[in-house]
Amino acid sequence: MYLRCLLVPTGPGIDATRRLDAALRLGRRLHAHIGVAFMAPGPEHVLAAMASLVPMDGTTIEAIQQSVRESAAESKAAFEAWCGRAGVPVIAKAERLDATFATWTELSGEVEPLLTLTGRVNDLVIVDRPDPDEPFTGRALDTALFAVGRPTLVVGEHIPHDLLDHVVIAWNGSLEATRLISQSITLLHEAARVTVVHAQTERFAEVRAADLCAYLRWHGIVAEAVSLPVEDGTPVGAAILAEAGRRNASLLAMGAYTHSRVREFLLGGVTRHVIEHAGIPVLMAH
Repeated sequence: MYLRCLLVPTGPGIDATRRLDAALRLGRRLHAHIGVAFMAPGPEHVLAAMASLVPMDGTTIEAIQQSVRESAAESKAAFEAWCGRAGVPVIAKAERLDATFATWTELSGEVEPLLTLTGRVNDLVIVDRPDPDEPFTGRALDTALFAVGRPTLVVGEHIPHDLLDHVVIAWNGSLEATRLISQSITLLHEAARVTVVHAQTERFAEVRAADLCAYLRWHGIVAEAVSLPVEDGTPVGAAILAEAGRRNASLLAMGAYTHSRVREFLLGGVTRHVIEHAGIPVLMAH
């Protein structure tokens, strides 16, 4: 699958700089378009949430509308300033396939339905690591992973200069990891180096990293297979991150596993640990 459309969702008060940097570094390698979608509750959504707290009148409604407009204008100005610094052209509509450019879209409504529908007509969604002080980040991650059906790139503080210098795949043979591989073949093909790490857990004998390496070779991707011993008491997520660090990985790829199938989106232990502690971007799919 070609990765031509990279989606960066953002909202009021959210700094998208790190994600834009990550999108650009991938976009220039993949000749991809960077689409920034500003998502904010419309006045009707704000009014519904505030109706039981404060009395609504014409002045209050106008103040809410003005606040939404100002927030969108501030975010768009920050986006345009970033484009100017990075030398990325801004166009009104995605039409070219031979260059990286950016587009800006403003959407009104709740994050979950907006991101679900917008993400499904893109190839990759780029989100921040969840920040308890910014509810938007957690909502965007949950939606991107479990509702969109596209790969999700989770970025934190550090963005390597070349995200595709060394991709480490955490392989366990799961459905989630399989989906990630199938949806990311183009990206893996662009990587300078690929390593498949298989943690020695209770399922170790069932699934071999060498089998995935053999599959990748059919797609022109040469990968090294590594078996990772996990000491008793060591979280698997911590062992994977430590191995990625030892190998100077620029990107970690793994399936996003959840123990829950309800809309609470409770992440499994390995997934949660990696998201909370990874020092490099993490590519995930569910």
